[in-house]
Amino acid sequence: MAVESGTSTERAAPPRPRGRNVRWAVISAVTVLTITSYLDRGNLSVAAPVIRDDLGFSATQMGLVLSAFVWPYAIMNLPSGWAIDRFGPRIIMTVAAVVWSIAGAATGLARSVASFLGLRVLLGMSEAPLFPGALKATDEWFPDHEKARATSVYIAATQVGLAIAPPITTALLIAVDWELMFVLVGALGLLGVACWWYAYRHPDRHPRVSPEELAYIKENQRSAEAADESSAQLGKQWVKLFKYSTIWWMIIGGFCLQYVFWFYITWLPSYLESAQHFSISAAGLLSALPYIAGGIAVVIGGRFSDLLVRRGMRPMDARRRTIAAGSLLTALALAATAASTGPAMAMTLLTIGMFTYSLTTASYWALASDVAETSTMVGSIGSIQNFGGFLGGAFAPIATGIIVDRFGGFVPALIVAAALLLVSVVSYGLLARKKLPV
Repeated sequence: MAVESGTSTERAAPPRPRGRNVRWAVISAVTVLTITSYLDRGNLSVAAPVIRDDLGFSATQMGLVLSAFVWPYAIMNLPSGWAIDRFGPRIIMTVAAVVWSIAGAATGLARSVASFLGLRVLLGMSEAPLFPGALKATDEWFPDHEKARATSVYIAATQVGLAIAPPITTALLIAVDWELMFVLVGALGLLGVACWWYAYRHPDRHPRVSPEELAYIKENQRSAEAADESSAQLGKQWVKLFKYSTIWWMIIGGFCLQYVFWFYITWLPSYLESAQHFSISAAGLLSALPYIAGGIAVVIGGRFSDLLVRRGMRPMDARRRTIAAGSLLTALALAATAASTGPAMAMTLLTIGMFTYSLTTASYWALASDVAETSTMVGSIGSIQNFGGFLGGAFAPIATGIIVDRFGGFVPALIVAAALLLVSVVSYGLLARKKLPV
């Protein structure tokens, strides 16, 4: 195993505190919030074929509606990260979660392309603070050698949300109708709000954290004095981030990664129905398989990345190399899917592709925490990378819809996704190498 010092000596981790570990209760609250948010953002893709039949939308119109969430989400990542760094995650994420729950429920009232667009825009804007806030909370509550593992828990929850959305949404579509389905799913968001508000405080001010756990949390964390000094000039520091090449390679790499993820989220059920000729009920159930595999892979990838750190590799290198390896494997899986000769083979390859893709996701977020010298700009760095990521996510639904309409199938769309992953390999594996002096 290669390490930064050129040796294979394993880094000794401090002993974990005994008894109650509040930091994992914080991660549990983030996890519940994440699952409810992904039910809101993922249910439209499952209902899309029914909505198209009911309201007469074309594939291009549906692609526009599916992408409407992602554009405002991408743009709002920028001010969201700054707000999280400036005001803290507790209030910002609480308000955001209330708004996205209302927007998700109100989607059941939509009847036109314009009304769907407006509500999906609101949903995207309000969900933007979720992961910058979760990243900030993780950075505050965990030492370096546990960050990717902690991140993998709530990132795995994204896969859980996507895995349970198809069967839940399909069952509701059959039992009631798509309108009521949106209302019921949106109402679940309030559960996540309650869990988050109750569980989260900064560790220095949390009434239930023990002195032993607080000391463990601060082990190997970056200097608080350095962070406090730079926080006085937070606005200037935020603008200066864009002068570093590492930030731009993270934006480009994130664009390519999230393009692929949103190809899955928005078009997988339609691909299974139209290209592989599954029924709507079968497509809804089979759509869960890649996300189940992905949820397992997120945890594996996070633990592997932390293992590299414990064995002496620089945290930033452990994260970016894990991302590059997972991206390469996923590119191969999607290229093979394009050449597949039957439904069973295609479904298997797509599941493998989501598994290998998900090996990258905990490191994707942990990298944003580890790339800087201090903890002051963690939310901002994470949100800037995710801004680039969700630009890719915004292009994926509409680009796929146009490709399907103009070329008559999904094979070219799969090839485009595989090619973009190779760009991600280069961006993270070779070019995003320099640590940020902020």
